[in-house]
Amino acid sequence: MTECPSPSMLLLHPPSPADFPHPPDTLSGLTAFLSAVVSSPYDESAIFGNGAVQAGAMLTLMERAAADHGTAHCFWRRGLPPPTLRGLMDALSDRPTRLKLSLACNIGDTPDGALPCPAGKGSIVQILWSATDWIPGLGFFKTVSKAGIWNHLLLDGPAAVAANRDAVARQPNIVHSWEATDGDGRKSNTDDGYGKLPALPGRPLRQIVDDPVHRFVLIDRFGKNWLLRSRADKQNDHIVTLGETMTYRFCPPDQLPDGRLDDICAMVAAGGTVAATHVRANLERAFLIAYVLENGIVVANSSLKNPRPQYIDSVRQRSGLDLTGFFERGYTSVRPEYRGLGIGTRLLEGLTARAGDRKIFSVIAEDNEATKIIARRNRTRQVATYTSEKAGKPVGIWMPEWMIDDHEKKRS
Repeated sequence: MTECPSPSMLLLHPPSPADFPHPPDTLSGLTAFLSAVVSSPYDESAIFGNGAVQAGAMLTLMERAAADHGTAHCFWRRGLPPPTLRGLMDALSDRPTRLKLSLACNIGDTPDGALPCPAGKGSIVQILWSATDWIPGLGFFKTVSKAGIWNHLLLDGPAAVAANRDAVARQPNIVHSWEATDGDGRKSNTDDGYGKLPALPGRPLRQIVDDPVHRFVLIDRFGKNWLLRSRADKQNDHIVTLGETMTYRFCPPDQLPDGRLDDICAMVAAGGTVAATHVRANLERAFLIAYVLENGIVVANSSLKNPRPQYIDSVRQRSGLDLTGFFERGYTSVRPEYRGLGIGTRLLEGLTARAGDRKIFSVIAEDNEATKIIARRNRTRQVATYTSEKAGKPVGIWMPEWMIDDHEKKRS
């Protein structure tokens, strides 16, 4: 049971699909769409009064309110505690509904456990999270994002520290939009945490459409990925969708166009996972460099490196694995806005196809679960483990599974 002290709800009427059958490709078209959205407040006391309500009853009463107004879109503005949100997700799992929901949730000051991937994911379009004292790990929000739900995070108080802002800014495919309130009440929403790289065209549409009501109807009508990858070019009244005109390039380092190695080194450094001191030297002696271009900007890269003899000896001593004659696949980086498009997989496949008769390995830290999941998905397997003095922790040696001979399979 949860107290619902005069919650606030809007019932929305988006414009007809017949009037707007396609996502707008101009800002004037976007304005026309949003201007056609009709909203009306609902008398919450007619539903809840001043008492408590169970999540199942809440869903029933929201359905009734929507039906009375001839719509399916409910925008819930008052923050729910996590147990109520979890109960509502369970209720959505138990029965189908035509509702489209935008919900608000106060994360609170104590951990409440990860939310299950909601089976009723098609009903929840957006969740507005409010955090004042702490934020959960990104895995919490990733579970929700994988269910097709847009995460908007409002950071306030101790939760608005620079480390939290940087963490969420680097993961727009998980925390899709966010705000942080400083001591003067001002709000900020930086682009992507890769500010030292060349600017992408325009400005993220998710920053321009900062009204959560408008964001709700846009996501429901045109999809989360469309809004996530769209950028507004105000000067030309145009909306650009990232990822539609990418080109893949594979070439030795001495054949890179002028300035391209600088761009790739900057990409690797922006990822923040490797020391930048030897990046350029290692890339200059690489066998092959792969990169992805769009709008003249490097948006992803990877490489097949020639490991130094000293490194081969060090790995042999620590793991017993002889990597003589192998290429090392590494320095893989994808700009945050382009993640989730399968770019890493295509880079891996392209590099592997161009390795000839040479085998390939990559190094993944044992605590890097996200990268290990991607590696397994790309049909690579761990064949050895050792403690890296440079990283100060255990790391694994991974190889494409079709390159692992019988002896190495037994070792893994």
